Amino acid sequence: MTETRFTWRWLLVIALVGIGMGIAIGLVAGWIVLPNIGASNLAGLATSAQNDYIVLVANTYAYDQDLTRAKQRLNQLQDKDIKTRIERLAKSLGARKDPAAANVADLAVALGSEDAALFVLAQSVGSDTSGNPNSAEPTKIARSDNGVDTSPTDVAEPTEPSDEPTAAPTKKRNKKPTATAEPEATDAPGEPTDVPATKAPKATAAPTQTPPPAVAPVTTEFIPEYPAKWWDAVKFIPAQVSPGQQYWHLKYARFCDWAPTDKYNTCEGFPGGGDGHEIWVMVVDEQGGCVETAVKDTLNDGSDYPLTPDMLKVIAYPWNPYGFKCSKDYEKAMYGEGNTISVPGLPSDTITELQLCAKSPPDGLNPPPCGKAHVRYFLIFQRTTR
Repeated sequence: MTETRFTWRWLLVIALVGIGMGIAIGLVAGWIVLPNIGASNLAGLATSAQNDYIVLVANTYAYDQDLTRAKQRLNQLQDKDIKTRIERLAKSLGARKDPAAANVADLAVALGSEDAALFVLAQSVGSDTSGNPNSAEPTKIARSDNGVDTSPTDVAEPTEPSDEPTAAPTKKRNKKPTATAEPEATDAPGEPTDVPATKAPKATAAPTQTPPPAVAPVTTEFIPEYPAKWWDAVKFIPAQVSPGQQYWHLKYARFCDWAPTDKYNTCEGFPGGGDGHEIWVMVVDEQGGCVETAVKDTLNDGSDYPLTPDMLKVIAYPWNPYGFKCSKDYEKAMYGEGNTISVPGLPSDTITELQLCAKSPPDGLNPPPCGKAHVRYFLIFQRTTR
């Protein structure tokens, strides 16, 4: 009897020791030996799931504009050519008319893509002081609420009629109705003969409605006077925007035509000198700080050569007349091909046909041939809310 109790007691001890060792081995294996089993790895996801992740990153970038954070998120995919992959994804989504295509294209442009088709796709993402150092008089082009040119100077571009009234409506005067006399009462048997006529109630004038105040016009400062002193091929096309909408506004445009007998040398002291033949472009925010974004440059033959942020240069000789704190600009050389300049990402003002010479230049400006022309253009685009 004593021997049986001793055997069961040892069996219980051995079982408890085995259970304890199993728990210890399981904890060591889970915490130390195999800690990464079950951890998520984006690079190991299926291609469709990775594409969904890229769309989420693009949508987040469209909201917060934090490119550094977007790059950190994309690095988790461990793709050595992530920019090309995002370009292909944007075009694929665009072909399917997926609403996320615009944000993915915008992310590709921010990563340095130079694909003109993506610039177009990304566009669908849904204190004026003088200080002019020269004596040439600027021309300010004013626009109505729908962005149409309302300057008194003649502009060759056709304009669309404005939906807003051009003059305050005249108030209609309500005439006070006159009381009409009641017909004379006729004598009837059994009725009183003298019945006084009752007066009609006075009519009250209807309240008049006052028109809403007009939005202050947005102007572009042209030096010299536009279009009289600019070559006839150059056209300014305002962006079609509604009140309250953000867009890229061409705030400042200067044209320089240098020659020994030139009457309109308006760039004395500006960079480039008499031998320069460039387009200088600055893009700023509402406060005049630099916006490192692409600039669209389309030649007369329809080809696009976008100016990307990596092409920005530090300004050696300050030239903007407003004292903006931005210190970078684009310097695009011209060779007679004709350039059309605008800024993608938002609706943008556009200036076209910036060339070295014109077939019929205004009096005093450089005549053909183009090989002897030294022409410069200085443009400032500012992000503005209409």
